[in-house]
Amino acid sequence: MIQGRSILGYVYCRLLPGVLVLLLGSMIFPSPALAFIPHWAPKEAFFIRQFSYLFFMVAMIFFIVELKLERSPRQRGFRLLIWASVFFALWNLDCFIGQWIALHFEAQVAPGPQGFFSQRLNMANPGNWLNYFTRLDHLLLVPAFIYFYLGIREFRRQAQEGKQ
Repeated sequence: MIQGRSILGYVYCRLLPGVLVLLLGSMIFPSPALAFIPHWAPKEAFFIRQFSYLFFMVAMIFFIVELKLERSPRQRGFRLLIWASVFFALWNLDCFIGQWIALHFEAQVAPGPQGFFSQRLNMANPGNWLNYFTRLDHLLLVPAFIYFYLGIREFRRQAQEGKQ
């Protein structure tokens, strides 16, 4: 004990001003975000992204199988989580295929009639079609998050009913 306080409290009191100055300083004087990987650059960290898509997809499939084997889908919350996992797995498959397609078939964009701010996508070959449709990954991701939210909300509702 140091003057009636614990050592841990003393350390926190000494470190807190420094941490606050560091956080406020980084907000006032930001530096470039060097770890940012843009969504449109397929060659940047290609293998890491591909493995992460596959790993997450396999994890979602494993989660679905485990829930089905436990016979948990009788409850509405688990059914909603299974649907969320299905959409997450499909989203990861779509992103995996889309990254591979974008690496091998670069989108052919031509300037449009209005000049610089207008572009036209050349849809002459199947690679461009696949590249375009796999870029619409939000059509799978948004339902996944909606089902996930509804499932978690259902569990919360059941827990509140159980307390009453």
